Amino acid sequence: MHAVERAAPERVASLAALLGRAFADDPMFAWPLGAASTREHAEGFFRAFDERLAALGWLWTTSGDHGVAAWVPPGQDAAMMDIDRELRPGIAAVTPDRGARYEAMWEWIASKLPDEPFWYLDHIAVEAGSRGSGLGTALIQHGLAMAERDGVLAFLETARAENVGYYERRGFRVVVDDDVPDGGPHLWFMSRPPGRARPETGP
Repeated sequence: MHAVERAAPERVASLAALLGRAFADDPMFAWPLGAASTREHAEGFFRAFDERLAALGWLWTTSGDHGVAAWVPPGQDAAMMDIDRELRPGIAAVTPDRGARYEAMWEWIASKLPDEPFWYLDHIAVEAGSRGSGLGTALIQHGLAMAERDGVLAFLETARAENVGYYERRGFRVVVDDDVPDGGPHLWFMSRPPGRARPETGP
């Protein structure tokens, strides 16, 4: 298993570049931003967002910065959403609708978060050339170990259908799937309760 460590603030720029490459075409980024969904805008967003997460100790990486994951601790989902709201003026500045779809989508997502305590996988990415090497599994297993330690759920959402099976092999199950209102992408909300068998290893 690859070693996972907290990402120091000085590593955020490199990790944001990775996230920009990974998320520019992700439906959760591309739909609300429309024509503004470029690699540069995605990288800028994640740099600003993850600077804050790294300062809080919620950002994790692997050796060489080839993988990154943001795991938000139990009881901090409201703080995470506050960070997102703080950055919305930047989204508004580059979108024709002044960020209206982005704001509506994330407020809708916030309404779907569990009522009980949970560790939240906000985002995860692995460098294209390192996929299949187990980095993603290591980053996921790291968060699941914290959830097991605390005896709480692990939770995530994804807009990529191909990710559903990947997460299911790591112990997650779909708890609800639905379209973002007003023509947005289809999202799968997935949960993993504590005590589930150890996830499969693999890519």
